[in-house]
Amino acid sequence: MLSYSFLVNALIGALLSGLSLAIFAPFVTLRKISYMGEALSHIAFAGIALALLTKLPLTLTTLIFVMLIALAIAALARKHKLQESNTISIFLSVSMALGVILISLSRNYSFDLASYLFGNVLLITTGELLGLAILAFLNLAFVLIFYKELFYLTYNAEMSRVFRIRINPVNRIFMLLLAANIVVNLKSAGIILVTAQLILPAVIAFNLASRLPRIIMLSVAVSLVSALLGFYLSFSVNLPTGATIVLCEAFLFFLTLGFKRRY
Repeated sequence: MLSYSFLVNALIGALLSGLSLAIFAPFVTLRKISYMGEALSHIAFAGIALALLTKLPLTLTTLIFVMLIALAIAALARKHKLQESNTISIFLSVSMALGVILISLSRNYSFDLASYLFGNVLLITTGELLGLAILAFLNLAFVLIFYKELFYLTYNAEMSRVFRIRINPVNRIFMLLLAANIVVNLKSAGIILVTAQLILPAVIAFNLASRLPRIIMLSVAVSLVSALLGFYLSFSVNLPTGATIVLCEAFLFFLTLGFKRRY
């Protein structure tokens, strides 16, 4: 299997994709903003359509678009005191509608849009592998440098004011990196599957541990094991890689429910 270079790239891509998403997964789950990850993955559809219509670089255009939307959601919710879930729903609906319109206006139908909807890690390039590696490094560096701020932001944002810990800039960086994780991982996970890979490793880790550092490490371990197992099964049975990885994670989730009850 590994005698083919594109399969080696695909395996590395699946591992890096799982690693980058798993680092953020515990914070997304604890903050109960899993819907944000799902919304941004669908909002990326409009960014892809915009890139197709304007013939601009696909990943860069989509990344900038999703980052701007993420900042706009946070700013509107804070400035106008709107419920964040309602603001996200508005942008999600508008972005999907805009994406459909832009796709209908575009005459470039040679682009494999299905790979971005459902994921196709077999098409990943060396440049995209480098992007995934850089993103995983940035995620790890961000968590290590701002762990205290992230801890208060996740568990008790109000208490941070008592200790004069500035969490607002960290929250903005968190949202930008979350948007970047979703966009960069579209190639391997797809818009539909990226949310599951962002949530399931953390939920599995919560079944096995209670302390945040251990949860983060377990989330990464679960993601890497699922990527290896899913990649092997997809190659052996000729199944879509991204979907197979998610099913492996779902299997581990149900398997670890028994450990959660004993714990």
